[in-house]
Amino acid sequence: MNKTLSLISLALMSFSTLADDQDQGIQWGIGAAIVSQDQGYTDVGNETILVPALAIQSGNFSLLGPRGSYKVWQQENIEFSVVGQLRLDGYEEADGDIFLGMEDRDMSFDFGFEGELDTEFGEFGFSFMHDVTSTHKGYEASVSYGVPFNVGDGRIVPYVSASYLSEDLVDYYYGVLPNEQRAGRMAYVGEATMNVEVGVSSDWFFGKNHMIKADLSYTAYGSEIEDSPLIDKSGAAQLLLGYVYVF
Repeated sequence: MNKTLSLISLALMSFSTLADDQDQGIQWGIGAAIVSQDQGYTDVGNETILVPALAIQSGNFSLLGPRGSYKVWQQENIEFSVVGQLRLDGYEEADGDIFLGMEDRDMSFDFGFEGELDTEFGEFGFSFMHDVTSTHKGYEASVSYGVPFNVGDGRIVPYVSASYLSEDLVDYYYGVLPNEQRAGRMAYVGEATMNVEVGVSSDWFFGKNHMIKADLSYTAYGSEIEDSPLIDKSGAAQLLLGYVYVF
């Protein structure tokens, strides 16, 4: 199932901010996050997991857990990066009764690019990620907008984003093959759809070595996901509480 990749992305930006305040050429840290989420799968309910993370910041290269990026261009308030990350979506038959008799849906490795524009009105972002492992064979394109507020040694960013998920991606993770249908789970072919996410990301810095992260978000599913027989909710809620020690 999904392992909080959108919030990992926000955590990576937070670690980069902390590392930029240091004078050393390479910064690295270790930490972990507790993630509580309900993805809306039928009768699966809320799940809480512990996610360990290794973080590295060296020049234009950043790594946090399953996501790495390299800044290829920056000018004043605009930057552009190439990104590679594991898409940790998917499920196994043992994850819930709704998946009994279904083939496992695996994670993929997605590669693409992202950009950010900082203005006096807030931060605008965009990204495009495509599966390069031929797992779901699809892509996701996103745009986002956030407004950062500095509060003492902390930073709070309310944000909203919209993501377009291609037909192949939606069908792989939310579709039901003809040979997988049963009573209460009809065959289903997913089509391209749009998800909308709203949330608040916050980072709190204590000296040069400590960062605490607290994020809360809700993703409203597009109709093609909401109509899947695997889903019984209109969206997914997620809470992340994390800590990183920077050496």
